[in-house]
Amino acid sequence: MLNTQQNEAFPRSQPRSTGHQRVQKEDVYDAIKKRATTMNIELTKERLEVVDFVLDFYAHCEDCRNARQLMNVMDQEFAAQGGKKYLYRLFPQGPLSQIHELTNLPDLRNQVDNGFGTSY
Repeated sequence: MLNTQQNEAFPRSQPRSTGHQRVQKEDVYDAIKKRATTMNIELTKERLEVVDFVLDFYAHCEDCRNARQLMNVMDQEFAAQGGKKYLYRLFPQGPLSQIHELTNLPDLRNQVDNGFGTSY
């Protein structure tokens, strides 16, 4: 599980070195912009804030493949804006699915649940 701090869902100041390749945001922004264009997604300030959060999560997480854990952390982080409802307004096809496609991150476990017709 992630360590939590009072003001953030996870600490971003010191990246973990767990054997996962650290994601460098600067290295992926050009590719993100190109993918956003092909996906017809406008990269608003709000969307980029959520994308940054996910990239930070990957730099600091212990289990980067757990969709439920990441969605819960994102729900907490963006609670003031409306939590999951806010995230689904920004990314209607599923926040995790669209962000992972934008950033070319690997799919998560249980990212899509066809039995329930849900997509994180």
